[in-house]
Amino acid sequence: MGMGEERAGLISAAVGAAVVILIASGRAISRDNLVAELERQRRLTGNVIGKGVNRDAAELVRKGK
Repeated sequence: MGMGEERAGLISAAVGAAVVILIASGRAISRDNLVAELERQRRLTGNVIGKGVNRDAAELVRKGK
């Protein structure tokens, strides 16, 4: 597994976790809510890799690419 594949896996996991949190809290799953949750997780994360993954995931959801 290359570095790009590993990063893609981490980003996928971050988006999936955000979806689960939104469902558990009863909020609608929308682009804005996903971005907000990913940004919230980024602020709560203590390690640099986690912050970068959540930042990249939020950007991916925000831009749709």
